[in-house]
Amino acid sequence: MLLQRILFFILLISVSISGVAQEKTFADALPEKLHTSIDKILDDQFAEIEQTLIRAEKLQPKDVLLVTVPLENYIEDILFTINRPATIYPKILYNVLRNLYKQGKSRDHIEQALITMQKDNQFKKMYDAQEE
Repeated sequence: MLLQRILFFILLISVSISGVAQEKTFADALPEKLHTSIDKILDDQFAEIEQTLIRAEKLQPKDVLLVTVPLENYIEDILFTINRPATIYPKILYNVLRNLYKQGKSRDHIEQALITMQKDNQFKKMYDAQEE
């Protein structure tokens, strides 16, 4: 699965570099909310969030690629093992990541912050707050 994800990133980076990927705003392509019990869908969505960060924020791929894997593993281990679907909030996750990178946070800090936010239900709270 990791090899497949890396190949997916390479393909997306090459499309980005060639200028083929045209988007009005990069984050607009991300869904507000995604509810799934299929790990491949979750994996693809996290990969898209990472790629969007690289394109929109001009971040180095080495700093961003696979940064969401610990969060993905946490969600899969905790939620899927009890046979419950997961809900993620891609646009909110994108914005949280963007802010953490702008603050200059380390990769380890970012990975831990995402897991803590998931444990504390912060992504859902942010989503609910914007819906009001």
